[in-house]
Amino acid sequence: MTDIIQQSWRRLLICNQQYFSEKMQEFFANPDFFLENTKLPFYKSIAGDTTTVAVVAIDNKKFVVKRYNTKSIWHSIKKLLRQSRAMRSWQNSHYLISKNIPTPKPVAVLIKRFGPWRKETYFISEFLPSIRGNDFFIDKTKTPEEWKRVIQNIQTLITKLEQALITHKDFQHRNLLMLDNVPYLLDLDHMRKHRYKSFWFRLNFRKDLEHFVKLLEINPEAQQMFANVFLNEV
Repeated sequence: MTDIIQQSWRRLLICNQQYFSEKMQEFFANPDFFLENTKLPFYKSIAGDTTTVAVVAIDNKKFVVKRYNTKSIWHSIKKLLRQSRAMRSWQNSHYLISKNIPTPKPVAVLIKRFGPWRKETYFISEFLPSIRGNDFFIDKTKTPEEWKRVIQNIQTLITKLEQALITHKDFQHRNLLMLDNVPYLLDLDHMRKHRYKSFWFRLNFRKDLEHFVKLLEINPEAQQMFANVFLNEV
């Protein structure tokens, strides 16, 4: 599918052509209006935080919008030195899909700017009718057999990440969506693609797994089952 690319002194926009409707263009013209007036859930909306995440409706479809906020002039200066997190999310989501690794489908990336000075940036993806990882893994009513299926599916995800030489840098249950017990990976702006299966890759991959298991302390029974499988095999 061809992407629509629009560049000017004021903004950079890349959008999957499939979604480039008149209503979507209204969203791109004023995304904050849509965020401020949405009747759908906010996943993250804390004043002064670096990101805002909400669901918006466009063309009778739901989309997840992640806005990367600029906190200060110094924050804006630091952003000059590296690629925007929204663009990294856009590129990394395409890379995961090319490797058959589940992640919500990327729709667009929008970068507000004044020449080289970036302001707010936005990453837009398809909404999945799924269960957020934090809600899924806190559920203590699942049977061992149900957890076994979940572990197998997350094991498949981990195997694909290892084969693709990918480290996530914040691999945890809160960065997963669960749809029919299949995990979809979120928060890709710090994801790293390695060239070789080096000691550095193996070290960071192991850290990802340890981080995942450690944060499952919300559900000690599930934590122990995951630790027995993941930390004993790597």
